[in-house]
Amino acid sequence: MRTTLTLSTALGAALLLAVGACGGDDDATPDAMVDDSPDAEPAPDAGPSCTALTTEAQDIGGTDDNFAYWVAPVTTTLTGADSVSMQMEFYGGIESSLAGTFDLAEGNQANYSTCAVCFRVFELDEAGEVIRQYFQSGGSVTLAADPSSAYVLDGDLTDLALVEVTIATDGSFVSTPVEGGQCLTLGSLVLDADDVPNAWTCALDAYNDGANCDCECGALDPDCDLEAPPVVGCETGEVCRNDTCTETCDVLGAEGCTAGTCGFETADTDICYTDATLVDAAALGATCASADAFFCAVNATIATGMCDQFVAGDGVCREACDDNTDCEATEVCAAVVGAKGLCITPPANDTCQTATALTIGTPVNGSTAGGTSNYNAGLQTATCTGFSMPGDDVAYSVALTAGQAITVTLSNASANFDSAIAILGPGEAAAVCDANPVTCHAGADDGLSGDDETFMYTAGDAGTYYIIVDSYSASSAGTFTLTVTSP
Repeated sequence: MRTTLTLSTALGAALLLAVGACGGDDDATPDAMVDDSPDAEPAPDAGPSCTALTTEAQDIGGTDDNFAYWVAPVTTTLTGADSVSMQMEFYGGIESSLAGTFDLAEGNQANYSTCAVCFRVFELDEAGEVIRQYFQSGGSVTLAADPSSAYVLDGDLTDLALVEVTIATDGSFVSTPVEGGQCLTLGSLVLDADDVPNAWTCALDAYNDGANCDCECGALDPDCDLEAPPVVGCETGEVCRNDTCTETCDVLGAEGCTAGTCGFETADTDICYTDATLVDAAALGATCASADAFFCAVNATIATGMCDQFVAGDGVCREACDDNTDCEATEVCAAVVGAKGLCITPPANDTCQTATALTIGTPVNGSTAGGTSNYNAGLQTATCTGFSMPGDDVAYSVALTAGQAITVTLSNASANFDSAIAILGPGEAAAVCDANPVTCHAGADDGLSGDDETFMYTAGDAGTYYIIVDSYSASSAGTFTLTVTSP
């Protein structure tokens, strides 16, 4: 078991560490010991000098079933790195227990792919990306309790040595020393940390107690992720968001904010956003200027519209809604958060019965935004898209002759639209498309959001065929260009 971990910076008082050096130093050889006669063998290369590290206080990084890790900022300056962090990882189930003494250079501890007790150091650039990383090559650790189950760090680390490595990204996580790479050392270090972040300022037993969401405590309380937990530390009419007491409001109930802008947040809650970058000045029907904004058409602190980054993906400011009655008669409420969403005109070609007729060689622009999910079962076959297609879909028709070869291409997909295309038929719309499952002859879902899709097909019989534009994701819709060509 291995996992990709988020690197964090621990805060707190510095711990003074005893450090040593690995490898030799050319200057350490006394002159009297050097044989510089013509027949003498060259003196052996003493190897690089390792950099001795000092660190600050250890802090919990994360826990899971049979897994826990702690981090400690490294205060030693390493050339080219904006910051350096040490990470201590413990994987239960690999050893019978992680309480005891472990040689960090022997057995399964000698490689990151198999270690149960693992020490790594990361050099990070200004953006937080890893420039260089190191893995243990020597030393030992004695643990009084199993960190992967007790979620406490209690023990002693002795003579830790680390070498620069690469770690395989193919899922094996095999660590390989870098030829000519650098090395680091750390002397003796007392391991002493619990599972409460050092930044936590409230009562220790309140953190992750399974009962209350404790807010404004200096760190996020995991209890805030529980189903509607009681909130401690906030006033009536506030919820805890990112360890901050946040005012609630009601977009559709016209209950605004004393500060900030009222907008949708969850299926059940609207909150007052104080980040001005989330709000665009666009009016309903206009295009939002900012690609990062979510809300628009603000009236008396209430965002009556949403920048459409979610449905059509065209950035138009559309009216906020939570059902069709909030929209014009010609519009539907396309859900974004729970039932809440934005008003949009549904596509006229939502079904095969209302399919848009295509002309070979002529591109058409379309959108699945505001449509319904009519076609799914049968599209997941290996000869079609290969995946289930629960997203909103639209239909196009094309007349083909027997033996006619075509290429179907979807291009210019909006950024958040994970599109797919498929061909059904020939025959009458109801007979072909209302079957459950449908019979799909060919299709494509090879790309991700915003990518093109294409497939080739040769008609077996003459007649009307139906091209379905669909989506891998139930929450993904968008705009596109569809083109059918034939030699």
